[in-house]
Amino acid sequence: MLRQSLNAQQVGYWLSWVAMLIRVASLNYALGILFFYPHPIIAARTPYLLVLWGIVALYTTGLIVILLVRADAWLRSAPFIIFDTFLAIAIVNLAGGGYRNIFSLYSLTPTVTAALSLPSAERPGRRAVLFVGVVIVSTLGFASSLYIDGYTLPVIIENRQVDEVVLRSASYWVTGGLLAALAAMMIAWQHSRDRANALREQAAVEAERRRIATDIHDGVLSQLSALGRRAEYASLLLAEDPNAAEEEMLRVVALAGEVHEGIRWIVRALRQDPAQLTLGGELTRITDRFRRNTDLMVELRLPVNEPQVPVDTVRHLGYIVTEALTNVWKHAGVEGASVVVHRVNGRAIVQVIDDGGGFDPIEAGPGQAGLGLWSMRERAQEIGGDIDIRSSIGNGTQVTISVPLAEDRGETV
Repeated sequence: MLRQSLNAQQVGYWLSWVAMLIRVASLNYALGILFFYPHPIIAARTPYLLVLWGIVALYTTGLIVILLVRADAWLRSAPFIIFDTFLAIAIVNLAGGGYRNIFSLYSLTPTVTAALSLPSAERPGRRAVLFVGVVIVSTLGFASSLYIDGYTLPVIIENRQVDEVVLRSASYWVTGGLLAALAAMMIAWQHSRDRANALREQAAVEAERRRIATDIHDGVLSQLSALGRRAEYASLLLAEDPNAAEEEMLRVVALAGEVHEGIRWIVRALRQDPAQLTLGGELTRITDRFRRNTDLMVELRLPVNEPQVPVDTVRHLGYIVTEALTNVWKHAGVEGASVVVHRVNGRAIVQVIDDGGGFDPIEAGPGQAGLGLWSMRERAQEIGGDIDIRSSIGNGTQVTISVPLAEDRGETV
């Protein structure tokens, strides 16, 4: 629990338990004094004090139940603290016994509760005023119990009991002051932690903005620029060399598909935390889309322990698998394909396999299929991976991409 980041309400909950344990300890102290060290003044009133102790024990048990059902916010509310303070004063005055009052320690619990409620208070200033009021009222309440039992100032001086009375009376201020100082340090720690968290969140937002800006500039904008130039070049070729113009238009179509995928990725990254974009999730999304939008039945096989790769690697692998499946759909002449993921020697392996008509990779022309193969190789190199395309006429195609795992590159996902 100490390793986790606690919010104000969680801190308040655990501090409420601390206050409750102090309350239980003070009750045990009262019972111990009553049975094992009975002063004549106390011993004379044992039956009455036992009944009073039982009532207080029932009240404390009820508070523990409230804490167990997580209604602890009420135990830190101003109305409860005020009620508990006057109840403690009433108990001390009913018990009597002067400075030997067995409930004098229990009467400290409102001071403890008020002090420990400071870190979780919505308005610490108002709670601090309430805390000071509780200390003053508790001190006056204990003083009134002394006066009722005949402990006036002349009597206290005559019996040389000044030190005992002063010690008991000062305990409210000493205990309250120490706990208030602890609460102030906790509040300062909370503010420092919240400020650090805010700075980290701001830095993360700025880093994400820069990453998106870089993706747009280096990816989409450069591709749109190249798309415009190729479309313009194709229009110039149209009149002079229709065949060359057709090949150029195939490149335009392929490049437009890459622009579309780039925009799709950026939009998805804006909608969710990029760190949550996993390889398995991305491949599941791609294969599901192919099943819905084409007649190609794609089988996805993921290992039990999915290889962890950097987010940028996930993006490029998604492009490569999309291009490979597109080629299967358009050129292989089959109804199904497989995407298989596994881990070998510290690297993630992704394979796209079909048993279609196949082709000769070396003789792949400059058309759309050839351009797609070139784009796949370029993307694999960009993420430090290797790509192996094995195919022959009539024997299907197997595209294998091997990339480093995130931990091997010293990155987090």
